[in-house]
Amino acid sequence: MKNEKKTSNIIPFPNVQDRLVEKGMSAMKAKQYRDALGFFSEAMEYRVEDKSEMYLGMAICYLELGELEDAKKICERMLKEGIGDYFTVLQVYMTILIQLKQFSIVKKTIEAVLEENKMPAENAEQFYKLLEFSRRMINEEENDLLFDEEMIHESVQADKILTNESEQLAFIHSLKDRNLSQHIGLLRTILQNPDAHPVIKTMILQLLADHEYAKEMQVAKFGESISINPSEETKPDAMPILGKVLNLLDDTLGNENPTLFHAVEELWRRHIYVIYPFEPKQYSEQLWAAALHKVGYEMYGIEIGLEELHMLYDFQSDGFTEACAFIKEIEEISYL
Repeated sequence: MKNEKKTSNIIPFPNVQDRLVEKGMSAMKAKQYRDALGFFSEAMEYRVEDKSEMYLGMAICYLELGELEDAKKICERMLKEGIGDYFTVLQVYMTILIQLKQFSIVKKTIEAVLEENKMPAENAEQFYKLLEFSRRMINEEENDLLFDEEMIHESVQADKILTNESEQLAFIHSLKDRNLSQHIGLLRTILQNPDAHPVIKTMILQLLADHEYAKEMQVAKFGESISINPSEETKPDAMPILGKVLNLLDDTLGNENPTLFHAVEELWRRHIYVIYPFEPKQYSEQLWAAALHKVGYEMYGIEIGLEELHMLYDFQSDGFTEACAFIKEIEEISYL
C-alpha cells in the first residue's frame, strides 16, 4: 500500500510528454515507425488537453507499418471527435482508405464534405481528384465483378462443352459470326483431345479457316497428331485426291449405275471430311477407287470379286482389304 501511495504521488518532469512527442517525430523522420509508435503511445498516457499530434503520429505510423485497420480507427475517432485539423486528418484517412481499396467510403466521405461547402480552396483540387479516382475505381470494380461472373459462367459452360458433343456442336454454330479470340483456348483443347469426335474437329478447323485464323493449331485424330495453320490449309472439298478418285469412279460406276455412283461419291466426300486435315493413307487413287467401288456394291447387297475390280482399276492388292475396312470404319462415325 505504501508503494502504491508513493507511486500515485509521483510528479512527472515538466514537459515530458512534449519530449516524448519530439522523440516520436524524430523516429518517424528516421522511418523507425515502431519506435515512434511507442513514444506516441507513452505520451498519450499523460493528461494533456491537446493529443492531436500524438493521434496523428500514431495513425501515420500504423499506416507506414501496414497496419491499416488500426490507422483507420484512429482517423475515424479524430474526425468524429474533432481532434486535430479536420482536413489534414481527412487527407491521411483518404490515403488509408485507398490502400484498403475502400473506394465507396472515399466517394461517400468526399461527397458529404463537398455538400457542406466547407472545403478550403487549397484542398479542393486534391479532393476533387480523389473523388474522380474513387468513382473510376468503383466502376472498374463493378466491371471486374461482371467479368468474373462471365468467367465463372464461361468456365461452367466450358466443362459442359468439353464433355458433351451436342454442346460442342451448338458452341461451334454459335461462333460462326462472332469474334473467336476469347474462345481459341477452348477450341484448341477440343482439337488436341484424342477422345473428341473427328467430325467436330473438322468443323472447328473449317470455322477457323473461315475466320482466317493464321496461328498454328495442334490436331489429334486416329492416334496421330499434326500442327497446321487453318488459314493456309486446303479445305476438304478441294483436296486433290478427292477429285482424282471420283473421276476414276465416274468412268466406271458413273456409266454403269449413276445412283450408286452418287452414293459412293457422298461416301468418299464424308471420308475425306472426317479424316481432315489428314489425307487418306498412302494408297494409290486406283486402289481407293476400287475399295470404294466394292464397299458401295456391298451397301446395295451386290457382290463383286477382286478379279473384276482388277479389270476396272489398276491397283496392287496389298492394302486393299485394309482400305475397305477403313472406309467402313470412318462411315460408321461420320454422322453425329
